[in-house]
Amino acid sequence: MLPSTNGKTTTPAPKKKTRAASGSAKSKKSPATKTPSAKQSQATGAKAAAEPTDEQIRLRAYFLAERRHKLSLPGDSNHDWIEARRQLIEEAKR
Repeated sequence: MLPSTNGKTTTPAPKKKTRAASGSAKSKKSPATKTPSAKQSQATGAKAAAEPTDEQIRLRAYFLAERRHKLSLPGDSNHDWIEARRQLIEEAKR
């Protein structure tokens, strides 16, 4: 605390660092960019191939619903969608 001219003590305002000053004060090592390994890229490619499009799911769900109605089975469109997606993912794994 610093004494002021009016007799009261004041606290100095904290100094703000500029971006240039803070950057030069701390030298951070820039992280090396990682290239995906072959195993990671294959896993990513397999995952992308295993994920069916909405159009594929929609078409499969339609036929599941047709079959469900024809056989008077219980269920609704949400269950048809989930089942269609599950079937398509399962087929993509084979």
